[in-house]
Amino acid sequence: MEVNGNSVQESKLEVQGIDFIPESERHSNPWNVFFVLAGAQTCYPIMLIGALPILFGMGWWDSFFAITVGLLVGCIIVAPIALFGQRTGTNGIVSSGAHFGTKGRAIGAILTIVVGIGFYALVLWTGSESVVHGGNKLFGLPKGDISLIIGALIIGIIISIVATYGHSIVVKIEKFGTVVAGATLILSIFVFLPQFDATYQGGDYLLGGYWATWLLSASVALSIPVSLVPYINDYTRYIPTTTSSRSVMLGTGAGIFVGCWITMITAAYFTTMFKSLDTPLVQGMIEMSPTWFVLPLIIVGIVGSLTQGSFAIYGAGLGLETLGWGLNRIMTTIIISVVSIIAAFLAVFVYDLVDVVNAFVTLIIVAVSPWLSIKLIGLYLFKGQYSALELHKEKGGLYWYSKGYNIPAVLSWVIGVVVGLLFTNTLVFVGPLANSFGGIDVSFISSAIVGAVLYYFLVKNSITNGSALSEAEQNVEKTI
Repeated sequence: MEVNGNSVQESKLEVQGIDFIPESERHSNPWNVFFVLAGAQTCYPIMLIGALPILFGMGWWDSFFAITVGLLVGCIIVAPIALFGQRTGTNGIVSSGAHFGTKGRAIGAILTIVVGIGFYALVLWTGSESVVHGGNKLFGLPKGDISLIIGALIIGIIISIVATYGHSIVVKIEKFGTVVAGATLILSIFVFLPQFDATYQGGDYLLGGYWATWLLSASVALSIPVSLVPYINDYTRYIPTTTSSRSVMLGTGAGIFVGCWITMITAAYFTTMFKSLDTPLVQGMIEMSPTWFVLPLIIVGIVGSLTQGSFAIYGAGLGLETLGWGLNRIMTTIIISVVSIIAAFLAVFVYDLVDVVNAFVTLIIVAVSPWLSIKLIGLYLFKGQYSALELHKEKGGLYWYSKGYNIPAVLSWVIGVVVGLLFTNTLVFVGPLANSFGGIDVSFISSAIVGAVLYYFLVKNSITNGSALSEAEQNVEKTI
């Protein structure tokens, strides 16, 4: 691979950041994307979210189908976003400038950073918890906050090193994690089968009614594919344009579904066996585990931390670089790592973790959903044609719009988020219209639909009047 005239081996430090990836340097394929997206989900933070339907009061089979349906719908909706990276040769944040404007892409950058920091914080906490509680059960090592902090720092440093090295190393880690962590989670199903009761009926419904709570559970599952939207093109940008679009979308959707489904279903499975639902997931799994299986659970914690953590921090680093503060990818990765460690300590030692996870999931689905739907509508209106080089102009060009912002897209996103928050119904925040549908949380549906519909009509009208979007469609300098 050639970068600025210098030969760079794939196993070496990646010096590229948000740069355009020329066709000659695209060495990846849909299978790589599959393993990256699957491996990043085989970790304890995703298990925490998978346990939520049981904590919401749902029974085993109700949780099983809520998770499955939510993930399936989410993956189908999200899969087309993979085409942005392949067709523009750059990450999802930079490519979003085609619809939000050169400066408007800061919206996607901020979303990427927030989501990345959130998942990284969860990774540090759950990874260190598995090491501390597992070490205590196996070797009598001390438990407590000091041990958790030391474990989190060690895991955080390792993750930061992997993410700093860049794309090729992250891909290798994700492939390794898919096999090791994924196989261990599947094995755990058989290990704990004698203790499992498939007739588990759950408890009191969180939202008072069955369907309201079931839909909340499904939306929680759907939020995971949605949360990955800003990161998918970090990897599809390395896929040649000659690769079938269908295979790119299939690799994306299948990777997310397989990784999330195995992990979340396993979490719900374990949670039904806890004597008290107040028991922290990782601690509860280790306490009920036979001694010989504690080490595999520790390995899941360490490997899962590497897969999810490096995935999140690599993407968040690119997001921070996109803000244009003159920092390269390596520096932004280090900055994000430090901030994430601080966020992890706040989440664990200052606030209630379950409430933090629930609020975090809500933030993801309400804020990212309209950003996703606007990009998908834009993909349709642009007919999948973009000027890759124009996307990297700092000022002027096809995607400059109004002083760097595409007002219809930005306005549609803002209104979509506001509407979504009005309908939000969570443990930590209840919108004024939350009970309009019997307590059912329609926040992500309303935010996505409002954002997409507003953008479509505002932009279609501007095309008729010869707007910048029409110009971008008709005068693409280099269609990828």
